[in-house]
Amino acid sequence: MYQSYLLYQAERPKSARDQREEDIRAGQLAAGFARLWRGLGQGLGRGPGRRPRSPRPAEVRPSHATVSCTARAASSRA
Repeated sequence: MYQSYLLYQAERPKSARDQREEDIRAGQLAAGFARLWRGLGQGLGRGPGRRPRSPRPAEVRPSHATVSCTARAASSRA
C-alpha cells in the first residue's frame, strides 16, 4: 500500500507551489520539535544534551600522571 503511494508520488511531478507548501509544513514541524526540546531542557535547569561536569579534586590524579623526582642538595661554593 505505502509503496504504491510512493510510486504515485514519484510519477507525479510536483509544482513549485506544492513543493513550497510541503517545505513550509516540514519547517513548521521541525520548529515545533525544537520548541518542545528546548522546553524539556529548560525544565531540567540546563540546555538539552548538556551534562554538568563533575568537579575533580586537585589531589586526585591518575597514577600514570604521577611524577617522582629526587631533591638535590645545593652544592656549596667556596
